[in-house]
Amino acid sequence: MRWVRKGAEPPSLTALRCAPTTEIESSSAARTAFDQLDKAELRARLATDQARLCVFCMRRIDENARDGRGEPTMKIAHRTPIGVDSARALAWSNLFGSCDGGQRSNGRYWTCDAAQGQGALTVDPSMEASIRRLRYERRDGAQGLYITSDDAALRVDVEETLELNSGDLPALREEAWKAFRHMFRKTKPNGPWGKAAWRDFLPRWWAPGTKAAPEMLGVIEAMVN
Repeated sequence: MRWVRKGAEPPSLTALRCAPTTEIESSSAARTAFDQLDKAELRARLATDQARLCVFCMRRIDENARDGRGEPTMKIAHRTPIGVDSARALAWSNLFGSCDGGQRSNGRYWTCDAAQGQGALTVDPSMEASIRRLRYERRDGAQGLYITSDDAALRVDVEETLELNSGDLPALREEAWKAFRHMFRKTKPNGPWGKAAWRDFLPRWWAPGTKAAPEMLGVIEAMVN
């Protein structure tokens, strides 16, 4: 996961939330209201804010991609699900873009929005302090980098509710970290080395706003800080 700097909310979301006919007092009413949103506009804004990475696992998301049935592969996730607090169904701060969470993996893994279900999250991707409480570690006898936290609630969020150590995610994180260091060595074969040098190199490797971010970018940001 990485810190998401959320921009201005889409006008259609503001209009719907403020409309006198919009009801969100119950879960069923809130779901009906949410379904009335301009989802294409919402996905586009979320994808831009998140540099086209899933807010949870940091796989690539594409607001225009569709599956074989014509359904969007990018999901709109609620940090606090509608069934937990219907009043937050249309809150911009509560909405994030997610990958399909393995819905098309033939049962190989379930992560992210698909795994979350009705579990409310403590971790808040829009708060830098919250994301900084997450970390990545290697584990004895296992390959890859595993996401965790010293905070018990956040650890449950990432390891259990969102299942962010399932499937090939640990291996993909390790590959991304190795790829970054390999590019650093090619660019600066004589060093210097270490976190300070890596931090200096990071914005030259990927500058925000220039293109879709590299997958697993948050791993690299965490490892160099």
